[in-house]
Amino acid sequence: MKGRIFLCLLLCPFMVKAQKLQTFEMRYFTSDVKANGETDFHGETEWMDTEQRVDFLNKYAEYASQYWGNPQLDKPLLTNEEVKDVVGNIKPQPLTNIRRTIRLSEWRAYGFHPDKMKKQQESWQAWNIARSASIEDGALKINHACVERVIPEMNWRFRFKTHISRYTSNCNIVFYHQDCVAIAVEIADNHIKASSGNQASTGKLKSNENLKIEIYGDFPSRRFFVTVNDEMSIECPLDDTLKSGINKLSFDSKKGEMILDDILLFSFEENKKNKHTPFYSKLLLDDDFEKISSIEGWQELSYDDSCWKKVNLPSVHGGLREQEESYYLRKKIFVEDFGRAVLKLETLDPGGEVWINGQPVAVIHDRRPVNMDVTSYVKRNSENVIAVRVKPYKAQHLMLHSPSDPYIGWQLGRSELILTNRCMIKDVFVQTKRLGEEALLSNQIVLQYAGVEYYKGSVEINYYPWFPSEGEKVASLKQDVEVRPSIDNKFILKLPVKNPQLWMPGRPFLYRVEVILRDEKNNPVDDYVTTTGIRTIEQKNGNLYVNNRVEMLNGAQILGYRYPIETIAKTNRCVSDETVVKDLLMIKKMDANMLRIHVHAEKDTIDGINDSRYAEYADQLGVYLLWQTAGWVREGESWNVDFEGYPQYMKQVYNHPSIVMWEASNHPNRFKRHDVSDSNDYMERIYRCISSVDTSRLISPTSFWQHTHYGNYDGTLDYKGKTMTPSKVLMEKMMTRGNQDAYTGYGSKWSDLRKAPYEWAASCIGANDKAFFNFEHEESAAQPNWELARKEPWYKVQSYEWEYEENSIGRKLDASEWRASQAFQAFAAWESMKKQILLGYDGFSWCSLESGANMFTYQKPLVDAFGVPKLAFYANKQVFGRIWAASENVDVVYGPDDFITPVIFNLGEECQVDLEVRLKNENGKIIDSKIIKNIQVNAGRSITRLSSFRFKKQYEGCCFIEYIIDKH
Repeated sequence: MKGRIFLCLLLCPFMVKAQKLQTFEMRYFTSDVKANGETDFHGETEWMDTEQRVDFLNKYAEYASQYWGNPQLDKPLLTNEEVKDVVGNIKPQPLTNIRRTIRLSEWRAYGFHPDKMKKQQESWQAWNIARSASIEDGALKINHACVERVIPEMNWRFRFKTHISRYTSNCNIVFYHQDCVAIAVEIADNHIKASSGNQASTGKLKSNENLKIEIYGDFPSRRFFVTVNDEMSIECPLDDTLKSGINKLSFDSKKGEMILDDILLFSFEENKKNKHTPFYSKLLLDDDFEKISSIEGWQELSYDDSCWKKVNLPSVHGGLREQEESYYLRKKIFVEDFGRAVLKLETLDPGGEVWINGQPVAVIHDRRPVNMDVTSYVKRNSENVIAVRVKPYKAQHLMLHSPSDPYIGWQLGRSELILTNRCMIKDVFVQTKRLGEEALLSNQIVLQYAGVEYYKGSVEINYYPWFPSEGEKVASLKQDVEVRPSIDNKFILKLPVKNPQLWMPGRPFLYRVEVILRDEKNNPVDDYVTTTGIRTIEQKNGNLYVNNRVEMLNGAQILGYRYPIETIAKTNRCVSDETVVKDLLMIKKMDANMLRIHVHAEKDTIDGINDSRYAEYADQLGVYLLWQTAGWVREGESWNVDFEGYPQYMKQVYNHPSIVMWEASNHPNRFKRHDVSDSNDYMERIYRCISSVDTSRLISPTSFWQHTHYGNYDGTLDYKGKTMTPSKVLMEKMMTRGNQDAYTGYGSKWSDLRKAPYEWAASCIGANDKAFFNFEHEESAAQPNWELARKEPWYKVQSYEWEYEENSIGRKLDASEWRASQAFQAFAAWESMKKQILLGYDGFSWCSLESGANMFTYQKPLVDAFGVPKLAFYANKQVFGRIWAASENVDVVYGPDDFITPVIFNLGEECQVDLEVRLKNENGKIIDSKIIKNIQVNAGRSITRLSSFRFKKQYEGCCFIEYIIDKH
């Protein structure tokens, strides 16, 4: 019950009425007349010098971290328990009642390469095994002996892991430089000792035979760490006389017994020549001491897979540890009688083979959804085996954010076996056509008959409340049908739903849609069940509307690079349920409402994901999604989009109300290498591709429109200002506009923000027609709290973005100034996003939500690798409020003739408010205040400008201005 209460509160923030809403801004006050007018932080009208700016940022960091309740900037946003509670309360999609829908869980899986056995033998032979040591029962057993292993030299950073299931006193793990002891870890009955030359540290051990040992070495920082069972950790300096470099490892148990398993050693090697990948991972040891299984006959029912691991789908293989291995999966299932059998795989990525009962069913060459008739392969009233081989994958088109590990994970997505009638319901697609006291839902039903004559019968469609609670039928419609054999037969049933409950963030109401197929005698022969929400989207008058209410899409995007670094490539396209939920909860914690699915690791080729779990969970958690599909491209030629596959991916997730926009590409950047037809033809092709399936959602052909030839909103001018003839599809009602405007990013000076908007944005916003989105914005970097990453290879490794600070601030901030670095990102984010909202931008996607890109050195993300938010996370949260107050401009230094002009931004109902504006000094003491009573705030998306004023009390120096709205 506790978990369900938590989920209910999470989904229903409207239940808690906040009476007072606060924001703050930082300004410098001076009596110097040179500061009059709109001054830049650093730019054409700047007043402060570089060290004054750094001091300003340090004071911002101190105040903001206290104000937002994370003074040390070390508190994670979410606990593991919070995430698990929500995962446990996610409702699984409902099952059918007539057809048998068998969700294929609990598979057996195994990774194999033809050279796997040979490599294992070579690895085992490399251990210098003494007489009293052996490899048996899946472990390395050492009895009164020492075992050594020569390894390639490590001279930068490394991580070693092992499990010790049994040990007696005085067992040692030793790393050598040549033949000299560099690092030693001694394990005794109740303590553990780490030493290097004359340096030593000790820690206590609990009385536990099983130990999980991790040793992390850091030559640049001259220290190493020993962690036991993920709990106790000790730090030890490296001896001053020790030269960088380790080339041998030993396990010493001369006084007793030691049993080890799962020995893993990664070396991280610095690469000063590559600023985007400043170090790379190298796998040196990976021994689990298990015997290699033969896969001969793996497709057969009789094959013994008892030693294969148990997995649930989706299941992924890959990364350096599993490079080049095919991933074999088997599922045994007893099947009763049926008329027709259909196997559905969400994806077989990047391709592979499907076998049933030893017979080859299909060879798949792409990542598209698989939906195949397997009637002739499945045995009735018998046990069957479904066997799948997933091909290994190695990225060939790595881009600037990619990890050094090119073995991007290969996977089998969630799968179902459907047993039904020869005439069946293949698909159902639901779309809201009209809202009101009675909503109108268009339901496209696709029927397919595996016969030779017409099939006559009827279809019935029923709607039931399903989430957050289930209820009785609220709408129903029945229609006679004649189904032609062998082809897809499409029928559209328009169903009115009285008193509809709408889907929206904060109140994500879902319906269960049931379609029943009956024969001529009215006997039910098949059914189909899906869930959906009643929700509309449109853009008009320069605004976005959801359910006829003006709305913004505010949030961040995910790139797919996940902690820990050792599995960063493996999990790029396939993460756990907990990670999916964590992404969505972080968006909600930020008071945002949108997650942009932006997962990729390559350029110049198809990439992206089509993971239905994001849509299913976002439906229930109330988060909008900008959806990429797995037919999307990052950059290069726009023609690399998977135009044939894109509609198939769309159909797979079509009924999810959380998806509000289809995104075809990120920033293909070669349009201008060709003539104008390249932009026009692409726009025509992608619009036809997407609109052929769905005309109810926004369409984003590219998130960086300024890479195209178009120089203004309607495309009548090219980027050089010359007249051109655009494709007519540019003005189709669901074709949206946007760009990647970084007013304070990439080292921009404050002058860019003061002069905003850019010409393209001004043209689109000024048209007062379509919505305009900043799909990736600011692009300013912020160093993490380095102390949290002490045991990680990216510790104090500055990003390729570091040079941005020279233009934006005046100089680079070193690692000790990480708080000031975060302060600039947050300060700039608030000021820029505030101004863009006042200009008319309709949404934002920060790049990115979580750290991980560029081997975790990418510093733009709002949250670090450990789930700890940076200051900019809170700045985003502040600007994403539905109502807030601030100053009208981005003037950083107030001179003696400058006034404050307060504005109130509202995105919601009409209301009456009081506004208090407080002036605080750098210590947080209130110096002065002004109260403005009974302000009428208009409904919708409104901006209320108030009279300008100056505080009566004069002050010299850094100040904080708090705006407190009190709603009546």
